[in-house]
Amino acid sequence: MPKRNRNGQASTLSLLEVEKIYQAFNSDRDKVIWMILCGTGERIAAVLSLNVTDVYRNTQKSQIWDEITFPSSIRKARPDGSKETRQVPITRKLRVELEKFKPPLHGLMFPSPQKPGQSIARQTYDELFRRALVQCGLDRKGISLHSPRRTLATRLAAEGVPINVIQKITGHRSISVLQRYIDVSDEQVKSALEML
Repeated sequence: MPKRNRNGQASTLSLLEVEKIYQAFNSDRDKVIWMILCGTGERIAAVLSLNVTDVYRNTQKSQIWDEITFPSSIRKARPDGSKETRQVPITRKLRVELEKFKPPLHGLMFPSPQKPGQSIARQTYDELFRRALVQCGLDRKGISLHSPRRTLATRLAAEGVPINVIQKITGHRSISVLQRYIDVSDEQVKSALEML
């Protein structure tokens, strides 16, 4: 069930919806955050907490690592309290965005304009995200900042990527938890039954 009144699971997105939301953001910073969410499937808190050196080898020359590193210190803890560093390869599309982006020379990649030394707040980005959804007419579809994570897992599964590879990409320790992220469409069910 998609989210309704911010309750339930976040809806998955089509490629067109991802692009519409991207276009609705007003700043390059907000667009890059959106593309990192969509291209890595990481949670918003970790994305907002990235340091420049987690993404860029050399900021002055816009030289990017081959993967984004999400250190354990910025990632959500598992139920047992453990955290794990996650590295996600940078896709071609995300690489183009990151090469265009002008990050700070050091420190936080997305610093708060009001509070030096702190990243922009999740609530601040969520408000910008909600405005973007309204602007592109997607505000009543159950879309949240967790939608990119569910969308990535669902699209990879639909493309036939093995579940253990998806697990490695998303960083889920449990396949049973990961399976709850993957939406199965009516068309996929029908298509599977037609194979019999």
